[in-house]
Amino acid sequence: MDKKYRSYIYKLGFISVILLIGSLALFLTVLKTWFNYFFPFVILYFFLFNSIQHYKLLKVSKSDPRVFHTNYMAWFGIKMFLNLSFVIVYALLNKAQAVGFILFFAFCYVVYTTFEVIALSKTLRSDNIK
Repeated sequence: MDKKYRSYIYKLGFISVILLIGSLALFLTVLKTWFNYFFPFVILYFFLFNSIQHYKLLKVSKSDPRVFHTNYMAWFGIKMFLNLSFVIVYALLNKAQAVGFILFFAFCYVVYTTFEVIALSKTLRSDNIK
């Protein structure tokens, strides 16, 4: 496994653990009425999807940097479609908990996407891939 990818996984895991501990502490104390047992699976979903996405994008950037932008946009589109589908299905099936779930999902999306963009841009700049 590539050293940069391993570093990314460690950092992604650290962010996931912080989110898990923070959300459990917050939702089991202050926001008890908003707590949902599905929240840890949201964090797991983002961890798995982002780790696979980052691996594939790094692989493409090393093999053919010109194709990277197309692949990045394809992954972005797939990610948006999956996320939107996931949120809509959950909200339709659990209308009583929909607002809390959507807010938590959106927060996780912002955190993981920000980390992904920062990590990917640092990695690509260090490899001089444009």
